[in-house]
Amino acid sequence: MDIIPLDHDDDVMLKELFGVATRSESVSRVQPIQRTEEEFLKMVRFQFPGERQEGAVAVVDGSPVGWALVFFPERDNLDKCWSHVEVDPQHRRQGVGSALVEWLEERARAAGREMLLAEVFVPVGDRQSHADREFALQRGFSVSSVEIVRSLPLPVEPQVMDRHERRAAEAMGDAYELSVYVDGVPHELRQGVCDASNRLILDAPTGDVEFEPESMTVEDYQTMLDHQRDTGRTVITAVAVHRETGVVAAYTDLSVPTGDPHVVFQWGTLVLPEHRGHRLGMAVKVANLRELARLAPKRRSVQTMNDEQNPWMVQINKDLGFAIIEEALTMKKSFLAG
Repeated sequence: MDIIPLDHDDDVMLKELFGVATRSESVSRVQPIQRTEEEFLKMVRFQFPGERQEGAVAVVDGSPVGWALVFFPERDNLDKCWSHVEVDPQHRRQGVGSALVEWLEERARAAGREMLLAEVFVPVGDRQSHADREFALQRGFSVSSVEIVRSLPLPVEPQVMDRHERRAAEAMGDAYELSVYVDGVPHELRQGVCDASNRLILDAPTGDVEFEPESMTVEDYQTMLDHQRDTGRTVITAVAVHRETGVVAAYTDLSVPTGDPHVVFQWGTLVLPEHRGHRLGMAVKVANLRELARLAPKRRSVQTMNDEQNPWMVQINKDLGFAIIEEALTMKKSFLAG
């Protein structure tokens, strides 16, 4: 077995890796994410501004059997890096995963990072005994936090939507203006959305790992929108603007992919601390779900993830009808830089 650098321009290799990733996810996830080959290639090749990506491929007899990606933020959280590993089910328990994790650690150390982060998805009830968790623990990782993956069947019952919309409107009063946009908010709201998004990593619980605010700019936001459009995804964003100050007090995003015609992904939702207590989180989520029903009425579910120590957002999701389908363990490995 050889570990070689990932060549983002090698169409043949990337198409073979699409097969590896698809087969790996089919046995590793309760609800595997469906992607088209084109979507996968564009996703792997995309580099978000302010973040550097490196990849490696495990090759046996000339064919890829696993791969790893590591993401280095370059404007914030410079002590950390994020990683992702996939091994073809037919080649597991043969040292492929271990070799890729070693490569990840080498790259993290070479970049002067002190912490390597990864996610392990497990079925409900398996967080203490799942083989993937044990694999990570044996290689020096520890569980830093647990996120709960939930799914909301669509369509949502009209009376549920009406009830929560009414209660949110009563709590908001006339202090906030609610609006929904497709494929990006208007330019006058973009800085506010970026400001809210950048502090999401601060306000959502993250276990024993401390983060700095992220640094997405208005220009980065446009780059993200261009990438989503290029991959055929539709982004739906609801915002609540504080009328007196013009501040984006809350926002939420839904991503409607092309590769899977049934699922929608709930991205970040944030209410600024100084504007909490007005049911803004529920208000923006209901507004987005109504727009989703109009744009994509045939979608069957919305999938989301929340840290189990985030009772406010968990309660909103429960109230809307989200049900637990699996758990995501955030694994960390700390080591001295250098």
